Amino acid sequence: MKTGASICVVLLLCWESYLVSTARSAFAEVPPELAAGLSARDRGDIESLRKLIETAQSEARQKSNAESWQKVAQLDQWLTEAAQLHDDEKSIKGAAQDGLSAAEKAVTLNPASSEAHRLLGDLLGEMIPHTFMGGMRLGKRAASELDKAIQLEPRNANAHVGRAIGYYFTPSAFGGSHQKAADLLKKAIEIDPGNDTARIWLAQVYLSDGRHDDAAREIAEALRINPDRAFAKHVQQLILTRNRK
Repeated sequence: MKTGASICVVLLLCWESYLVSTARSAFAEVPPELAAGLSARDRGDIESLRKLIETAQSEARQKSNAESWQKVAQLDQWLTEAAQLHDDEKSIKGAAQDGLSAAEKAVTLNPASSEAHRLLGDLLGEMIPHTFMGGMRLGKRAASELDKAIQLEPRNANAHVGRAIGYYFTPSAFGGSHQKAADLLKKAIEIDPGNDTARIWLAQVYLSDGRHDDAAREIAEALRINPDRAFAKHVQQLILTRNRK
Protein backbone atom coordinates (compact mmCIF):
# COMPACT_ATOMS: atom_id res chain seq x y z
CA MET A 1 0.00 0.00 0.00
CA LYS A 2 1.30 3.45 -0.81
CA THR A 3 2.31 5.64 2.12
CA GLY A 4 -0.36 8.28 1.48
CA ALA A 5 -3.10 5.68 1.35
CA SER A 6 -1.77 4.03 4.50
CA ILE A 7 -1.92 7.33 6.39
CA CYS A 8 -5.50 7.89 5.23
CA VAL A 9 -6.51 4.43 6.46
CA VAL A 10 -4.90 5.05 9.85
CA LEU A 11 -6.60 8.44 10.21
CA LEU A 12 -10.00 6.83 9.63
CA LEU A 13 -9.13 3.99 11.97
CA CYS A 14 -8.04 6.48 14.63
CA TRP A 15 -11.35 8.34 14.38
CA GLU A 16 -13.37 5.14 14.51
CA SER A 17 -11.35 3.81 17.36
CA TYR A 18 -11.61 6.55 19.91
CA LEU A 19 -13.16 5.24 23.14
CA VAL A 20 -12.86 5.09 26.89
CA SER A 21 -9.26 4.11 27.60
CA THR A 22 -8.96 1.84 30.65
CA ALA A 23 -5.66 0.43 31.87
CA ARG A 24 -5.51 -3.35 32.22
CA SER A 25 -5.14 -3.03 35.98
CA ALA A 26 -8.49 -1.20 36.08
CA PHE A 27 -10.50 -4.08 34.59
CA ALA A 28 -11.65 -5.18 38.04
CA GLU A 29 -13.19 -1.72 38.56
CA VAL A 30 -15.63 -1.94 35.67
CA PRO A 31 -18.61 -4.28 35.14
CA PRO A 32 -17.58 -7.68 33.75
CA GLU A 33 -19.28 -7.07 30.41
CA LEU A 34 -17.27 -3.87 29.91
CA ALA A 35 -14.02 -5.60 30.83
CA ALA A 36 -14.97 -8.32 28.36
CA GLY A 37 -15.78 -5.63 25.82
CA LEU A 38 -12.37 -4.02 26.19
CA SER A 39 -10.69 -7.36 25.67
CA ALA A 40 -12.82 -8.07 22.59
CA ARG A 41 -12.03 -4.62 21.21
CA ASP A 42 -8.32 -5.23 21.63
CA ARG A 43 -8.57 -8.54 19.78
CA GLY A 44 -10.85 -7.15 17.08
CA ASP A 45 -13.50 -9.71 18.09
CA ILE A 46 -16.65 -8.49 16.36
CA GLU A 47 -18.88 -11.42 17.29
CA SER A 48 -18.12 -11.24 21.01
CA LEU A 49 -18.91 -7.54 21.03
CA ARG A 50 -22.18 -8.10 19.21
CA LYS A 51 -23.25 -10.63 21.83
CA LEU A 52 -22.33 -8.24 24.64
CA ILE A 53 -24.26 -5.44 22.95
CA GLU A 54 -27.34 -7.63 22.53
CA THR A 55 -27.30 -8.43 26.25
CA ALA A 56 -26.71 -4.78 27.18
CA GLN A 57 -29.56 -3.60 24.95
CA SER A 58 -31.97 -6.04 26.59
CA GLU A 59 -30.90 -4.81 30.02
CA ALA A 60 -31.22 -1.16 28.97
CA ARG A 61 -34.74 -1.67 27.66
CA GLN A 62 -35.71 -3.24 30.98
CA LYS A 63 -34.02 -0.74 33.28
CA SER A 64 -34.38 2.33 31.05
CA ASN A 65 -31.75 4.31 32.95
CA ALA A 66 -28.84 6.42 31.75
CA GLU A 67 -26.15 4.03 32.97
CA SER A 68 -27.57 1.11 31.00
CA TRP A 69 -27.79 3.10 27.77
CA GLN A 70 -24.25 4.44 28.33
CA LYS A 71 -23.07 0.84 28.51
CA VAL A 72 -24.70 0.11 25.14
CA ALA A 73 -23.14 3.21 23.60
CA GLN A 74 -19.69 2.32 24.90
CA LEU A 75 -19.84 -1.24 23.61
CA ASP A 76 -21.02 -0.01 20.22
CA GLN A 77 -18.13 2.42 20.08
CA TRP A 78 -15.70 -0.38 20.79
CA LEU A 79 -17.35 -2.42 18.05
CA THR A 80 -16.52 0.30 15.52
CA GLU A 81 -12.82 -0.17 16.27
CA ALA A 82 -13.02 -3.95 16.01
CA ALA A 83 -14.90 -3.69 12.72
CA GLN A 84 -12.40 -1.18 11.34
CA LEU A 85 -9.60 -3.68 11.89
CA HIS A 86 -11.48 -5.97 9.49
CA ASP A 87 -12.42 -3.20 7.01
CA ASP A 88 -16.07 -4.03 7.73
CA GLU A 89 -17.71 -0.74 6.76
CA LYS A 90 -21.26 -2.04 7.19
CA SER A 91 -20.59 -3.05 10.80
CA ILE A 92 -18.78 0.23 11.51
CA LYS A 93 -21.72 2.34 10.36
CA GLY A 94 -24.30 0.10 12.06
CA ALA A 95 -22.48 0.21 15.39
CA ALA A 96 -22.02 3.98 15.17
CA GLN A 97 -25.72 4.51 14.46
CA ASP A 98 -26.83 2.16 17.24
CA GLY A 99 -24.39 3.71 19.69
CA LEU A 100 -25.51 7.23 18.80
CA SER A 101 -29.13 6.30 19.53
CA ALA A 102 -28.13 4.83 22.90
CA ALA A 103 -26.04 7.89 23.79
CA GLU A 104 -28.97 10.18 22.95
CA LYS A 105 -31.14 8.21 25.37
CA ALA A 106 -28.47 8.42 28.08
CA VAL A 107 -28.20 12.21 27.76
CA THR A 108 -31.99 12.59 27.85
CA LEU A 109 -32.22 10.48 31.00
CA ASN A 110 -29.28 12.17 32.73
CA PRO A 111 -28.32 15.51 31.18
CA ALA A 112 -25.87 16.14 34.04
CA SER A 113 -23.72 13.13 33.11
CA SER A 114 -20.33 14.05 31.68
CA GLU A 115 -19.89 10.52 30.32
CA ALA A 116 -23.24 10.59 28.54
CA HIS A 117 -22.29 13.82 26.77
CA ARG A 118 -18.81 12.47 26.05
CA LEU A 119 -20.22 9.36 24.41
CA LEU A 120 -22.70 11.40 22.41
CA GLY A 121 -19.95 13.70 21.16
CA ASP A 122 -17.68 10.80 20.28
CA LEU A 123 -20.39 8.88 18.45
CA LEU A 124 -21.46 11.95 16.49
CA GLY A 125 -17.83 12.16 15.43
CA GLU A 126 -17.79 8.52 14.44
CA MET A 127 -20.78 9.14 12.18
CA ILE A 128 -19.02 11.93 10.27
CA PRO A 129 -17.28 9.64 7.72
CA HIS A 130 -20.58 7.85 7.12
CA THR A 131 -22.75 10.94 6.64
CA PHE A 132 -23.03 13.13 3.55
CA MET A 133 -21.19 16.37 4.36
CA GLY A 134 -20.71 14.88 7.82
CA GLY A 135 -18.16 17.39 9.03
CA MET A 136 -20.42 20.33 8.35
CA ARG A 137 -23.58 18.60 9.56
CA LEU A 138 -22.26 16.86 12.69
CA GLY A 139 -18.91 18.38 13.59
CA LYS A 140 -20.18 21.43 15.46
CA ARG A 141 -22.60 19.40 17.55
CA ALA A 142 -19.95 16.79 18.33
CA ALA A 143 -17.62 19.54 19.58
CA SER A 144 -20.42 21.08 21.64
CA GLU A 145 -21.22 17.77 23.36
CA LEU A 146 -17.55 17.18 24.19
CA ASP A 147 -17.20 20.73 25.52
CA LYS A 148 -20.25 20.07 27.70
CA ALA A 149 -18.66 16.86 29.00
CA ILE A 150 -15.53 18.79 29.99
CA GLN A 151 -17.61 21.55 31.58
CA LEU A 152 -19.46 18.99 33.69
CA GLU A 153 -16.29 17.11 34.64
CA PRO A 154 -13.00 18.91 33.84
CA ARG A 155 -11.04 15.75 34.68
CA ASN A 156 -12.84 13.59 32.12
CA ALA A 157 -9.68 12.63 30.24
CA ASN A 158 -11.55 10.89 27.44
CA ALA A 159 -13.57 14.02 26.69
CA HIS A 160 -10.28 15.88 26.21
CA VAL A 161 -9.14 13.15 23.82
CA GLY A 162 -12.38 13.38 21.86
CA ARG A 163 -12.06 17.14 21.58
CA ALA A 164 -8.45 16.73 20.41
CA ILE A 165 -9.56 14.38 17.65
CA GLY A 166 -11.95 17.05 16.41
CA TYR A 167 -9.18 19.63 16.24
CA TYR A 168 -6.94 17.14 14.47
CA PHE A 169 -9.40 16.29 11.71
CA THR A 170 -10.86 19.75 11.20
CA PRO A 171 -9.13 21.73 8.43
CA SER A 172 -7.19 24.71 9.75
CA ALA A 173 -9.40 27.05 7.71
CA PHE A 174 -12.33 25.91 9.85
CA GLY A 175 -10.57 26.06 13.22
CA GLY A 176 -8.60 22.83 13.20
CA SER A 177 -5.18 22.79 14.85
CA HIS A 178 -2.57 20.11 15.46
CA GLN A 179 -1.16 22.21 18.30
CA LYS A 180 -4.51 22.41 20.07
CA ALA A 181 -4.95 18.68 19.54
CA ALA A 182 -1.53 17.96 21.06
CA ASP A 183 -2.22 20.26 24.03
CA LEU A 184 -5.51 18.53 24.80
CA LEU A 185 -3.92 15.09 24.50
CA LYS A 186 -1.15 16.09 26.89
CA LYS A 187 -3.82 17.33 29.29
CA ALA A 188 -5.60 13.98 29.05
CA ILE A 189 -2.34 12.17 29.84
CA GLU A 190 -1.75 14.49 32.78
CA ILE A 191 -5.20 13.62 34.12
CA ASP A 192 -4.89 9.90 33.35
CA PRO A 193 -1.34 8.64 32.65
CA GLY A 194 -2.78 5.20 31.84
CA ASN A 195 -4.87 6.49 28.95
CA ASP A 196 -3.44 4.56 26.01
CA THR A 197 -5.85 6.15 23.53
CA ALA A 198 -4.47 9.61 24.29
CA ARG A 199 -0.93 8.37 23.61
CA ILE A 200 -1.96 6.66 20.35
CA TRP A 201 -3.45 9.93 19.18
CA LEU A 202 -0.48 11.98 20.30
CA ALA A 203 1.74 9.60 18.34
CA GLN A 204 -0.45 10.19 15.29
CA VAL A 205 -0.23 13.98 15.67
CA TYR A 206 3.56 13.77 15.97
CA LEU A 207 3.80 11.49 12.95
CA SER A 208 1.72 13.87 10.84
CA ASP A 209 4.04 16.70 11.88
CA GLY A 210 7.16 14.73 10.97
CA ARG A 211 8.24 14.16 14.58
CA HIS A 212 8.96 10.47 14.12
CA ASP A 213 11.01 9.92 17.28
CA ASP A 214 8.32 11.49 19.44
CA ALA A 215 5.67 9.42 17.68
CA ALA A 216 7.66 6.24 18.30
CA ARG A 217 8.04 7.12 21.98
CA GLU A 218 4.31 7.70 22.49
CA ILE A 219 3.19 4.55 20.69
CA ALA A 220 5.72 2.49 22.64
CA GLU A 221 4.24 3.84 25.87
CA ALA A 222 0.69 3.12 24.65
CA LEU A 223 1.70 -0.49 24.01
CA ARG A 224 3.41 -0.72 27.40
CA ILE A 225 0.10 0.31 28.99
CA ASN A 226 -1.97 -2.02 26.81
CA PRO A 227 0.20 -4.50 24.88
CA ASP A 228 -2.78 -6.36 23.42
CA ARG A 229 -4.43 -3.53 21.50
CA ALA A 230 -4.36 -4.35 17.79
CA PHE A 231 -5.03 -0.77 16.77
CA ALA A 232 -1.93 0.49 18.60
CA LYS A 233 0.13 -2.20 16.88
CA HIS A 234 -1.21 -1.00 13.53
CA VAL A 235 -0.17 2.59 14.23
CA GLN A 236 3.24 1.42 15.45
CA GLN A 237 3.78 -0.42 12.17
CA LEU A 238 3.00 2.72 10.21
CA ILE A 239 5.49 4.69 12.31
CA LEU A 240 8.17 2.06 11.70
CA THR A 241 7.44 2.13 7.98
CA ARG A 242 7.73 5.91 7.85
CA ASN A 243 10.98 5.81 9.83
CA ARG A 244 12.56 3.56 7.19
CA LYS A 245 11.96 6.09 4.42
